[in-house]
Amino acid sequence: MAELAAHLVDHVFPQVPVRQWVLSLPHRIRYLLARDHDLCRAVVAVYLRTVLGFLRRRARDDGVADGRSGAVAIVQRFGAAFDPCS
Repeated sequence: MAELAAHLVDHVFPQVPVRQWVLSLPHRIRYLLARDHDLCRAVVAVYLRTVLGFLRRRARDDGVADGRSGAVAIVQRFGAAFDPCS
């Protein structure tokens, strides 16, 4: 994960402000999404559309006529019991 983050910062993200958004779901839904890849993709798509739409509206309200955003979505498939030190 650290290598991926370093790659994104060094080679992918432009020199602009970056914000992290996190979607946390109830455990029952997490298990359902872990089993159903298509449903997981659909949920991520709706989430990204919502966040990017919010950012576009906010930019427009701040006077930015052609505001553009991008996203990198990473699905975490382990729970709170995950211990990266073990």
